[in-house]
Amino acid sequence: MTREATRQIQTGLQGLGHDPGPLDGLFGAKTRAAAQAWLDAGGKPAAPAVTLAPKHATSAMIYQGSARHPVREIIVHCAATRPDWMAGRPIAEKVAEIRRWHLANGWRDIGYHWIIDRDGKVLAGRAETVIGSHTIGKNSGTIGICLLGGHGSAETDLFANHFTPQQDITLRQMIEAISSRTGIARISGHNEYAAKACPGFDVSTWLKGA
Repeated sequence: MTREATRQIQTGLQGLGHDPGPLDGLFGAKTRAAAQAWLDAGGKPAAPAVTLAPKHATSAMIYQGSARHPVREIIVHCAATRPDWMAGRPIAEKVAEIRRWHLANGWRDIGYHWIIDRDGKVLAGRAETVIGSHTIGKNSGTIGICLLGGHGSAETDLFANHFTPQQDITLRQMIEAISSRTGIARISGHNEYAAKACPGFDVSTWLKGA
């Protein structure tokens, strides 16, 4: 099994509430345990949050909260941190720091669902089945993915000006993995909904490989 395929399995398990550990593409003990827990549960989520789509649908549908908001959009963000921010520290510590920032705002948890580090490693924030707090007016039915970096960026910059090739690969893999679980109809940037540079590039242009 390729590392990319394993990473997709890990993101799927995480989205179903079965913790596979770091989404590193390695089928280690924690991922194996999460997969076994999923099998033992008969393929059901660990919590009653992810619901299968009707039989005529082609993929699983992620619902957020009791109001059952179908997830149809991924919104890309950046942390606006410098390239050397917390350099050499584990991604878990970086995510914990961002969570601390968001809690200081009075939020109940980190606002993003996924965070991608400079080396391409990814860690979950909020569960995909929980409505995020990342884009005013657009939190219901969306998944927020945050790239570490982007300090001093502008919305017209290129992805490569502020982010790494590893982040490029992981972000595309994450979009593909999430899209395989629910009917994603739109990939957008925070700057499309607010007067902000975030995520520091034009998402539609990046998607085309530019």
